[in-house]
Amino acid sequence: MSRIPLERTFAFVQGIQAANTAAEVTDRVRRETSALGVQYVVAGVIPSPTLSVAAQARHILLGEWPREWGDAYFRRGLLRRDPTIRRVLRQVPAFSWRTIGVEDTSDDLALMDEAREHGLAEGVTVPMMSLDGRPVGFSFAGRHVDDSPEASGVFTLIANFAAGRVLEIRRNQALASTRLTRREAEVLSWASVGKTDWEISVILSVSEAAVRKHFHNARSKLGAMNRTHAVALALRQAIIR
Repeated sequence: MSRIPLERTFAFVQGIQAANTAAEVTDRVRRETSALGVQYVVAGVIPSPTLSVAAQARHILLGEWPREWGDAYFRRGLLRRDPTIRRVLRQVPAFSWRTIGVEDTSDDLALMDEAREHGLAEGVTVPMMSLDGRPVGFSFAGRHVDDSPEASGVFTLIANFAAGRVLEIRRNQALASTRLTRREAEVLSWASVGKTDWEISVILSVSEAAVRKHFHNARSKLGAMNRTHAVALALRQAIIR
């Protein structure tokens, strides 16, 4: 199954869009990729290695990874040594783990050997970038994973739709938790692409005074110091994309 028929692609996309939780997205991804040898998947925004263990773990968007390996990975700060993370940060195209070797250190190879002991023998990682400029990595792994160019194309397609849906789910959850109105979220979204108050008022068919009021309310709810800070917080919390 190195290629997905068009009808199956549409069905997968519809299924992903119908998912309401990250767990549901993970399940659909695993079912779609199992024929390619995938047993485990994980995706996340790449955090700073200086963050606490708990803060790093919160950057995971979705996944089902061997628990012992996941715990050890964050507890021991392996993010700093992970050669797949370095490639994601460079935003190279989807790559097979088989390519890890020549340009990597003995510590890098030791990390991959340890991952192999936990069932992560082979894999493909898809680097992506969120709309607010944060690097995202999506890995498919197992004992025997198809890493052909055709399969990598399938993984890239699936990764983009799945990660996009989880970010959308998080955005909706954040919107609900902060209780921003849809209009407040809209003015922040338009401001994030450089629109002025007047331009936003025209787009939304409201007065400039109304736009300023929505900005004021959004800033208060987000605890932002100013408009720019409000937009940055909304992007970081995935309230807007």
